[in-house]
Amino acid sequence: MRFRYEAMQPDGRRVVGQIDAPSLRSAHRSLIRRGMEPAAIDPAGKAGRPGRRRKVEARDLVDMLVGLQALVAGGVPLAEALTALAEATEHPLLGAAYGELIAALRRGEKFCQAFARCFPWLPLYIHRLVEAGELSGRMGEALADAAAQMNAERKLRSDLRSATAYPIFLIGFGLAAVLFIFAVVVPRFAVLFEGKMDRLPLLSAAVIATGMWINSHLALLVSAAAVVGLGIVMASRQVAVRQRGFTLLLSLPVLRGWLLELETARWAAVLSRLLENRVPLLPSLELARTVLRGSDLQLRLAQVERGLRGGGTLSALLEEVGLLPATALTLVRVGERSGSLAAMMRSVAQIYEEAVRNRLKTVLTIIEPVAIVLIGGAVGLVAIAVFLAVTSINDLSGM
Repeated sequence: MRFRYEAMQPDGRRVVGQIDAPSLRSAHRSLIRRGMEPAAIDPAGKAGRPGRRRKVEARDLVDMLVGLQALVAGGVPLAEALTALAEATEHPLLGAAYGELIAALRRGEKFCQAFARCFPWLPLYIHRLVEAGELSGRMGEALADAAAQMNAERKLRSDLRSATAYPIFLIGFGLAAVLFIFAVVVPRFAVLFEGKMDRLPLLSAAVIATGMWINSHLALLVSAAAVVGLGIVMASRQVAVRQRGFTLLLSLPVLRGWLLELETARWAAVLSRLLENRVPLLPSLELARTVLRGSDLQLRLAQVERGLRGGGTLSALLEEVGLLPATALTLVRVGERSGSLAAMMRSVAQIYEEAVRNRLKTVLTIIEPVAIVLIGGAVGLVAIAVFLAVTSINDLSGM
């Protein structure tokens, strides 16, 4: 198999070429054995065009942090650990990032600065944990905490997707079934009542007219739904759009409490990780604030940071902005007095994570029967409308 590559030679020159190898990993190893640092390796398509690159997922980054932590904790020097990971990876973007990071270390750059530049997909607090680990000489522990926090966030997102998959499928299938009934079944009955619509009951006339309209405009409706769905997917990739969407969801009374608990749990977990790695309180608060998506929460925490600069205490400022309930504020107060703020923030995160799970279970318990009742009600409404239409026409014919 042929691969197209971009690599850095020992003298600093960048070269582009092609190499034959049985796999992407073998191609990467061959270039390293030649003394080159690969920046990009892609399967060569027709006319030497590179293949499509797979996006770097959160799972890839967690695996990278776990592997690097294991090697560093085992006493392997950073450069050798990165070289081993570069040879083992089959992801072209990660392979290129490893190569650039190794080259930067050989040029004498600081690891934390080069790491932040070569791995821009990681959150800001991960880079700060790495910086704190380098300064304190606890790189292995810092990488372990970074991997654990990213894995916890990924698991939470996975749990949310898994928990909502069935209700989404149920609602989607139900809507498709109702659309099929209106677009296909109802128009078949409409033929029986042609010229007699004025003698039908109001419910029957409305249902049959709706079915005929959907049937005649089905292509337009499907096209519009496809365009709207594509627009939502494209817009969701924009950070500003996601921010506005999340702010809109926070304004809904039904979702506001749950989303606030979810955001607070993430904020408290990240803050505890930073404090455990000896990052000062104020920088830790600034970094933990970056994981929040709600602008209202960010403004309130920015107010807390200003108060800390003025000499206030964290618990009093959090109480002033109304971010935490009384139980969580008590834990923060105890942590400040005993010097165990990191452990108390970890407890706050656990409390909110448990609250999020309980609320999610409650919501899902309600959604499923409500969806079944609504979908069954729509189908039953159509059946009743058709039955009334048939009986009314038969009564008129008998008279």
